[in-house]
This record gives sequence, C-alpha cells and structure tokens, in this order.
Amino acid sequence: MPKVFLKQSFVDNPPVPSDKTKVQYFDEKIAGFVLEVSRTGRATFYLRYRDKSGRTRQLRIGAADSMNVEQARERAKGMKSSVIMGFDPLAHVEKIKNTPTFSEFIRDKYLPHVKTYKRSWEFDQKTIENRLARAWGGKKMDQFKPGDLLDFQNSLVNKGFKPGTVNRMMALVKHIFNLAERWEIIDRAPTKNICKLADDGAKERFLSVEELEKLLKEIKNCKSPVVPDIITFLVLTGARKSEVSNLPWSEIDMNEGVWTLPAERNKGKSRKVIPLSQGALDMLRCRSGNGSEYVFPNPETGRPLQHFYGTWNRIRRRAGLADVRIHDLRHSYASFLVNSGRSLYEVQKLLGHADISTTQKYAHLTKSTLQEATEIVSKLLR
Repeated sequence: MPKVFLKQSFVDNPPVPSDKTKVQYFDEKIAGFVLEVSRTGRATFYLRYRDKSGRTRQLRIGAADSMNVEQARERAKGMKSSVIMGFDPLAHVEKIKNTPTFSEFIRDKYLPHVKTYKRSWEFDQKTIENRLARAWGGKKMDQFKPGDLLDFQNSLVNKGFKPGTVNRMMALVKHIFNLAERWEIIDRAPTKNICKLADDGAKERFLSVEELEKLLKEIKNCKSPVVPDIITFLVLTGARKSEVSNLPWSEIDMNEGVWTLPAERNKGKSRKVIPLSQGALDMLRCRSGNGSEYVFPNPETGRPLQHFYGTWNRIRRRAGLADVRIHDLRHSYASFLVNSGRSLYEVQKLLGHADISTTQKYAHLTKSTLQEATEIVSKLLR
C-alpha cells in the first residue's frame, strides 16, 4: 500500500499495476484518503475509516474523471468529520440502498404484522392494492414527503370520495408510515400536517324511546328463531354485532351475571367483563340447552349466525326505521344510559372503550334532558 502526496498531476497519470488487478495509493496529507487505480487505468477516490466497532470500512467518494483531487480531498475531510462525530457514512449509504419500496414494505413488514392482531387486515390489503400500491408501489419508503400524502388525499377528494372514506384511507396511510418510523425503516414519518377532512355528513343515529318501542314490537312479530334474540341482546348490552353473533356459552357466567369477552374477541384487544342485566340473563336462560356451543347458532349448522341483513332490513322497515343500522343500536345504548343520568365514565366501561373521547361521540343528550339541566339553575334562582 504505497503512500504518496496525491497531486493532480499524479492523479491524471497514475502508475498502472501490471501484476495485480488494482493498487491503492494512500495520501500523505489526509489519513484514509485513497486513490485506487485498476489495471485498466481507471482511478477512483475512496475514504478508509474505522467504524464504532473498530472495523475498517471503505466508502467510495467518486471517480477521478468526474472530480479533481482537491474536490475529492474536501469531501474526504467532511466524511472524516462525520465519522469523528459518530456518524457512519457507509452504514448510511447501505441503509438508503436497502430501504424497501412501498410495495416491499407492505408485503414483507406491514401485512405480516397486522395479520397477527387486526381483524380487518383484508380490508387494508384491498385498499392498499387498489389505491396505494398503484400510486406508490415502486417508490422507496424514505423518499416520501408530506406533500406526497397531501397530494394523495386531494386526489381522493377530486375523484369524489366522501370525507369519511378519505379519512379512513388516510388513517391507514398514517398507520403504515408511523410503523415504518417505529421500526426504523425511515427516520421520520411524512405525516406532519396531514389533517382529517371535515365530515359534516357523518351519521349519528340514536333511537328515541318511542322508536325503540316500535322496533321491539316488530321484533316480536318476526318468525326467525334466532335473529330477534340477537337484535334484542344487542339492545340490552350495547355490544358489537360480531361479539354477539359469535358469542359462545363459555364466555357467560350465569351465576355471577357477567359476560367475559376475551382480548382476542375485543376490538380494544383487552379482556372485557360485561355485567348483564336481568333482561339479558332471562334471554340467555331461554336459549340455554340449544344443543350448540354458541348462544345464537344457525339452526341448520349449529355454527354462529353471521349474515342476517335481510331479516334485520325487514324488521326495521316495518318499524318505520329504514335508516337505522345495526351499529346504531350500540349508539342508542350509550344514549339511553347518558340520558338516564349515568356518567360517561360508566358508559366508557360498559362499552369497553380505552379512550373516553371515543365514548363521547356515542353519548347523545336529548333535548328534554338538556332542558331539565337548565331548569336546575332556574329553580335555584327562584
């Protein structure tokens, strides 16, 4: 490894090796600054240094025919300063080179991760394949800027997607990039200043007591042996449709009067204990001995009854409630509790929400309840 003072005249006409494929000339002025000359006469500048673990590393600065020796020497100085400060330039270059594209990250990291805990991962996969991968599939994960995400959000709006749909897609986008940052695939997620769209059309439907009476009347007239009980149990517990339709007897403790929902069946991914009302317990007693491990089985298969939209649709239309969705029964459960004077904290625990802000959007105070609240102060003044 010969040592020379690398001058431009030497770089322009370096000695070419004849007995080996290449030779390296080390600069006498800057330690680690190297000119490598191949048998073909091609000359390239490098910087050799030791990383934090003491390994010798070599980073290419550039070809001698694209920069002069002083330019290369200045770059070497800057790189050496970075190394002294603890930065490994070659590791940085390798990280950039190995950074996956958006599609590679989804295939190798994101989907295998969400499949372990997210029941709606198939929805994510379809959205990614139909929308995100088409726009960003071949782009490196570290090449995204906040503007790219904003442009995508605006493109959805321009295509006529409703604000709620756009917000759901952008929530998925944010989750993907936040995971990439957490796993140190990228230095920082490009999600800054990506805000939700105002969604004035978001549906918040709550049953009144009169509407509930109409619904219960039509439920009693329904001939299905299972669906009326499922709907009634939803009203009595405020549970989610999937939680009730897949309810096994093993989760019910009739003696204690509780329903213990395991973490793997709870959207919040935590074990939830639901106290059961007398009405709910009476219904369960009526369904005991049905010959199935499930509370509400399909009479033909004994398996959970998953699809009953047709029956539900007939019931709600006959009750004059065509706009009421199954999930609105959960909204209404919270609304009835709040309007009866129960605290948001109690409702939060009954619904199994981790964050009380989630409960607040279910808690609907009727006009009469608010009117009663104003009368409290009025009575004090009188």
